[in-house]
Amino acid sequence: MFPENIYLTSAGWLGYFIYVPIALAVIGLLYWLLLRRIPIIVIRIVSLFIISAPLLTFPLWEALSISYEAEKLCKEQGGLHVYRTVETEGFVGMASIEEWSRYGFSYIEWGSQNKKYRYMMENEKKTSEEIPEFTNRYYLKGSKEKRINDHIKYVRYYYIEDQQTGEVLGELVRFKIYPSRFDALSLKLMPVEYNPWICGNESPEGEGVYSTAHKKRLYRISDVIKATLKPIKNKGEGQ
Repeated sequence: MFPENIYLTSAGWLGYFIYVPIALAVIGLLYWLLLRRIPIIVIRIVSLFIISAPLLTFPLWEALSISYEAEKLCKEQGGLHVYRTVETEGFVGMASIEEWSRYGFSYIEWGSQNKKYRYMMENEKKTSEEIPEFTNRYYLKGSKEKRINDHIKYVRYYYIEDQQTGEVLGELVRFKIYPSRFDALSLKLMPVEYNPWICGNESPEGEGVYSTAHKKRLYRISDVIKATLKPIKNKGEGQ
C-alpha cells in the first residue's frame, strides 16, 4: 500500500512529468535497437516491461522510501508524550502570565543570562520583579533537533525539563522531512519556494487546535505545559 503522504514537492512532480517523456524516448530507442530483435513476442513484452517499469518510476523510488519511513516514525514516535506530571506554582519559560494565571499558576520566570524576571498578576494586572536567579526547577524548552538520516530530522519541538535532575517530564515530538535527491535537483532548477514537511504533531479529536492551513488538528506549546505541569495554590516546595 502507498503511504498516506508522498513527500514530493510541486517542483519534483513537474520534474517527473518532464522526465517521463525522456524516459519513454530512451525506452523506444532501446526497443528499436534491441528488443524488437527478440523473436518470441512474450519474451519481448516481458523484457519491455522489465526495462520500462523501473526506468519510468525511478525518480519516485527515494521519495516513496522517505514517505514510508517518515510515516512509520511519526506514528510510532511523534506526538505529545507525558512521562511524569508535577505540581508547581509556576515555571520558567517564554509564556504569558496573563494566560497561565487563568489556569492557576502564580508566576512565570523568564529573562536573559544578565537579567531575569518573575512575572505575576496583581489586581488583574501584569507585574514583574527582577530576580538574581530563577527559583523554579521546571523549564519550558524548545526545538532540539537530531538528524536521523539525510532526509529526516527528529525534533523535540517543545519539552518540560527538570533542571535539578535533567529529567524530561513531557515533550512534543515531530519530524522534519526533506526532499529526495531528484526532488532537490528539481528545486534547484526551478524558482519554487520550499520548506521541510512536518509530521508527528497531529492531535486526536478533542485535543490541540484545528489548523485551517494544514486541515487537521495539531498540538500546541500549551498542550505540553497543561499535560505535564499542574498548578498548586499553596506556596512552598513544588518549585
